[in-house]
Amino acid sequence: MNTRRIATFFSGLALSACLCTLPSFAITHADAPLTEQDRNMLIGAGTLVKIEMLQTVSSAHSKVGDKFAFKVSANVMAGDRVGIPAGTQGSGKVVLARPAHGGRTDGQLRVEFDPLVLADGTKVTLAITQQSLIADQNDKNGTAGAVAEVADMTIPGFFILDYLRKGDDITLAAGAPFHIAVTEDAFLSP
Repeated sequence: MNTRRIATFFSGLALSACLCTLPSFAITHADAPLTEQDRNMLIGAGTLVKIEMLQTVSSAHSKVGDKFAFKVSANVMAGDRVGIPAGTQGSGKVVLARPAHGGRTDGQLRVEFDPLVLADGTKVTLAITQQSLIADQNDKNGTAGAVAEVADMTIPGFFILDYLRKGDDITLAAGAPFHIAVTEDAFLSP
């Protein structure tokens, strides 16, 4: 009886392995461009958009619900044509704002961008994403963090004062460019 169970188990395992290796029939992405014309109409999800805030938003002074405005600072291409022209303005709101305080507790800031409405009526959804953060990090030289660590290590004996020091506020400064990304495919009108 035990041999029969083992044989049944291994037969089922072999059948499962065969079924898993059969070719799968993938459903093509509904928004995938099929022609050259389609390629020139698509602003794909993940496309980076360089923007500048029109006013400063900071965890130090902003409140939940505060509105802000921004502008696109560089053309975003859709194939061979300009999909989102530089100078296009958008808006958003603050959804979380907590100022920094003692104990080296940093401030918190979270913003939400309204869909960007283009001249042809196309709505483009935008957000700060992991890819946009990486793009901004790559634009920097990366030495700021190392300098801060070295400064903390060179002042021994002041750990109590260091603990009482206020944390850092998060600020999106007016006029300072940074990246956000398109979160859903958007098709422009022909």
